[in-house]
Amino acid sequence: MSPFKSSAGRQLGKMLEGFKSSDVGKGFGSGSGGGSAQATGGEVLQGTEYVDGNKTYKYHYFKSPGSFIMPNQAVFDGDLDVLVVAGGGSGGNRSGGGAGAGGIAVGTSVIFSGTGQLAIPVVVGNGGSVSGAPESRGNNGQDSRFGDAPNPYSVFAHGGGYGGGDGNTAGGGGGSAGGGHYNQSGGTGSQPGANPGKSWVTNYGSPGSSGYGAPQHQSGAGGGAGGAAGDANSNSRGSAGDGIYLPDWTVSRYMPNSDPYWSNIAPLPGAHFGGGGGAGDYSPYTPLNMPSSATISGGGPGGPASGAGNANPGVNGLGGGGGGGAGTNPGPLAGSGGNGMVVVRYRT
Repeated sequence: MSPFKSSAGRQLGKMLEGFKSSDVGKGFGSGSGGGSAQATGGEVLQGTEYVDGNKTYKYHYFKSPGSFIMPNQAVFDGDLDVLVVAGGGSGGNRSGGGAGAGGIAVGTSVIFSGTGQLAIPVVVGNGGSVSGAPESRGNNGQDSRFGDAPNPYSVFAHGGGYGGGDGNTAGGGGGSAGGGHYNQSGGTGSQPGANPGKSWVTNYGSPGSSGYGAPQHQSGAGGGAGGAAGDANSNSRGSAGDGIYLPDWTVSRYMPNSDPYWSNIAPLPGAHFGGGGGAGDYSPYTPLNMPSSATISGGGPGGPASGAGNANPGVNGLGGGGGGGAGTNPGPLAGSGGNGMVVVRYRT
């Protein structure tokens, strides 16, 4: 017999389309009265509502440390997702390597086994700062996290690795890793090994690339959330690693255009995160070798192809790696890493 043949049955079927099994019992004895979920925290305290088809979400985004507070954690059990973006590394000065993007972790359908209020600490990592020494390597970005270990709902992202600098330093390891200076190797991406034992967390991070030695002197590039950086060769700098496309976390869904981060994100699609930093160069200068997939994901291009010059920073909020400087003499500076961000969403 076909289900829901009567008009009453068809109406019941429509009601059940939006029903989630995890909702069972949430309105009973929880003090919620069966109302819609509402947490507090982040840049917009009450969150920002976004309707996606037949689903309505609240998004809360964090640019600095804070707390995500659920009045009753049972109401959010299985209906909450989180994006954790760490800070990108900074590139190497002068002819340095590009830096790695901050690691990215996406947790889906997070489980909360208790009841009552729960305040979850949120930490947001800044991008690596540019070194003051004129020929130095860069600095790693800072880690970001949602919750603290050993809490089972915690999610971690590792800061991006630094770009190598004069003194022939290799690229630094990190969430995504930095590129090596000249003939030195790129670093190892650590984010793929983060959040062990949590099958509900997807990690994104990749290695940096190797440079190329005399006489061309090309540096390597930073790895991205979506792919490894390409090695330098006798004709070109290293190629920056791709970012990752995460449409469910499109920035325009939750960030108002009055936010200072918005001016640098707005020209981009705003749904791509974690682009690797572009490689620096030494005379004779070669093209940037900066794939569009790295640039639109917040990666900073290296120093110019036209001559000595400073590199570009990673984009704040997207965790992009900073580019390596271009020059034959001390002076040109690398780009700083883009700051990270933590975003929480839940069904209402």
